[in-house]
Amino acid sequence: MGKSMKIYKFGGTSLGSAGRIRKVADIIAGAVGEGKLIVVISAIHPVTDLLLESATKACCGDSSYRTILDELDNQHLSLAAELFSGDSPGEVTAAILSDLSDLHNIVQGIFLLRELSEKSLAVVLSFGERLSARIVSYYLQRRRMASFFLDARELIVTDANYADARVNTSASELLIQKRLGLFEGVPVVTGFIAAAPDGSVTTLGRGGSDYTASLLGAALGASEICLWSDVDGIFSADPKRVRDARILPFITCSEAMELSHAGAKVLHPLAVQPAMKAGIPLLIKNSFHPEAKGTRIAFETPPEISRTHPVTALSSINNVVLLNLSGSGMVGVPGIASRLFSCLAQHRINIIFISQASSEQSITLAINPSQSAKAKKILEGIFALEIETRQIDPLLIRRNLSMIAVIGNNMSGHPGVSAQLFETLGKNGINVIAVAQGANEMNISFVVDCHDEDKALNCIHESFFLSQRKVHLFIAGTGTIAKSLIGQISAHRVNLQKDNDLDVVVCGMANTRQIALDDDGIDLEHWQATLEQRVEHQGIGGYIELIRERNLHNAIFVDCTASSTVAASYPDLLLANISVVTANKLGMAAPWPLYQSIRDAQRKSNARFLYETNVGAGLPIINTLNDLKNSGDKIICIEGVLSGTLSFIFNELRKGGRFSEIVRRAQVAGFTEPDPRDDLSGADFARKFLILGRELGFKLEYSDVACESLVPEEYRGEMPVPEFLDRLSTVDDWYADEIAKAGKEGMTIAYAGEIRDGVASIGVKRLPLASPIAGLDGSENMVVFTTERYRATPLVVRGPGAGGEVTAGGVFADILRIASYLV
Repeated sequence: MGKSMKIYKFGGTSLGSAGRIRKVADIIAGAVGEGKLIVVISAIHPVTDLLLESATKACCGDSSYRTILDELDNQHLSLAAELFSGDSPGEVTAAILSDLSDLHNIVQGIFLLRELSEKSLAVVLSFGERLSARIVSYYLQRRRMASFFLDARELIVTDANYADARVNTSASELLIQKRLGLFEGVPVVTGFIAAAPDGSVTTLGRGGSDYTASLLGAALGASEICLWSDVDGIFSADPKRVRDARILPFITCSEAMELSHAGAKVLHPLAVQPAMKAGIPLLIKNSFHPEAKGTRIAFETPPEISRTHPVTALSSINNVVLLNLSGSGMVGVPGIASRLFSCLAQHRINIIFISQASSEQSITLAINPSQSAKAKKILEGIFALEIETRQIDPLLIRRNLSMIAVIGNNMSGHPGVSAQLFETLGKNGINVIAVAQGANEMNISFVVDCHDEDKALNCIHESFFLSQRKVHLFIAGTGTIAKSLIGQISAHRVNLQKDNDLDVVVCGMANTRQIALDDDGIDLEHWQATLEQRVEHQGIGGYIELIRERNLHNAIFVDCTASSTVAASYPDLLLANISVVTANKLGMAAPWPLYQSIRDAQRKSNARFLYETNVGAGLPIINTLNDLKNSGDKIICIEGVLSGTLSFIFNELRKGGRFSEIVRRAQVAGFTEPDPRDDLSGADFARKFLILGRELGFKLEYSDVACESLVPEEYRGEMPVPEFLDRLSTVDDWYADEIAKAGKEGMTIAYAGEIRDGVASIGVKRLPLASPIAGLDGSENMVVFTTERYRATPLVVRGPGAGGEVTAGGVFADILRIASYLV
């Protein structure tokens, strides 16, 4: 008979309304025709929580417990009225009222005595399953299915630990087989509850209905045990924490046990054991979507399931306490661990996690916070003598921690899993506090700060499960460069997803007045409409605070501003393990203390810091220089033109133009700043050469760069721009004469920079006509590297060195470089 029998267990959310109970009845009706069926029922959600709350309030003398009980009365009676409308609900209502009356009397007794023992609480909590199972049984009868209510106290025997009882398997098996060896119709059995040897009510712990179903199936030799809940199966991680978690069509029994013990709420930790011993597969299915295939739990992987990943799933417990027992007196002393674990076991303190140093000098345990004070007191008593004589240090407690477990049968014998795991955590700046791994290599558990739990789960899940990797961008600035960058990301995002398995997600944008934030990604087609006025979290500090609060993995801060305040925040970002890409040169060209602070933070952090566009917009100047240095080449000098505006002016001068007219044309064409003196001063050019000098290892300040301004001294200051442009013609003859003189010597002039022997200079220079710089056209930029390897023929980097699209392209390239490192 057993081989054609199935056990169906329905969780509380599956029973939360009349409509849901009707759907459950449909599922049961579909299974009845296939063979024998036993149904196990949990309490309707959230009845168990309300029962606990009412009993706790009653114990404290709070008469509002009656309001909660009235709410429970109304919930069950209105449910019955809706399910049995049109019929005579007298028998159903009478049965429900009888149970509710008993409940009221018991809780009133607790209120009068001001006492709530575990034994009394077990009785109170049992009413949830007794009421729900009775309603479901009656409703199946109404649907013309032979059905009967069965109290699990008649079937399952436990010890007298009322709150979390241990099952006497052999005694329970005999009772189950005697009562359900032969039956007709559909038994509707109360989950979660059992009975001590004296017949008093005990409970199997939260989620105990899974355990009830597994015990019944194992005792009766069922062909399958199906646990129906509100999820489509077991996920590769908690989908509430990891958005990309996926359904696992199959996991082994050992993996299921590891997951349930490590915090996976979809399955009771003990539910797998009876089924596994009896060789019965478990199936996790969704009563809201019964057509979904769910997750199958069995001994061996079916041949049709192909596993390519070493890791099967992640699980976590999001609030644990670490107890650390350490001291030199523990080294080589037998029995320390035995005393530790024995005393905790005697007091029924559950140990979630154990880690011991090979030196035997410390043992670290993770336990539930509710048991931490009790455990500390017990251990301090057991080891009082050793603590007093300083052989063992005072017990240390660390709170607000989470334990994460990485689980998979395929991890065994698979090199590199641990390396990949801890490298991923390290790149995201997640500190691992303690680690434990069993010799079967099936579970690597580690403890992190609670604040890092979601971040750790997401980056590990991405590393081991998803081909689609992600980086999360937070952009500062919404000007020309930012607009061009967003356009480029939007245009190429699909291609990156398809060709590079990379998703670039813009999660934040902000300027001084407005902000937009969305962890799932801002709509790049309509990003301007998402910007809202900044009310709180003002300034760059407020924006960074919001970024840190989100704590997203693979986060990159993108600076598209020209703000010194934003640049000053780089050290804080890097120390928070947030990578930085910047088009803002006010960081790397800042006064030396800030520059040094950025470099120090970069060395201390696992985050990356890239600033290619600081010197040549989209031209690969910084990368080229670093490649030369890192490959051992010696830089003799760097020359070049690093201003598109000044490049255009001198290129036009060489063609015979007048200096003042060329400057006026450049302003009209938008090549210059609104005040052309900002360009003609050479200040921006000087900052770029300052950055290059620092890249070469020289300790330079801005004042160390000898920079010739092209603005006559008498035209500086508050002079209006139109007046300045009118008067600029006074220098036209000087430039014409300089070009003529240079031409007689087979040379020309250019506004160029040079770094040689630690000295940086910028100004009008005479150059041979054969010089690469003399061949520049339009607003092109150029850098010429003369090195030991490139002495005879210098290495030239040439191209457009300004413009929103070009600069944004350089920023985008830096983002992708960091993405390749992070993921």
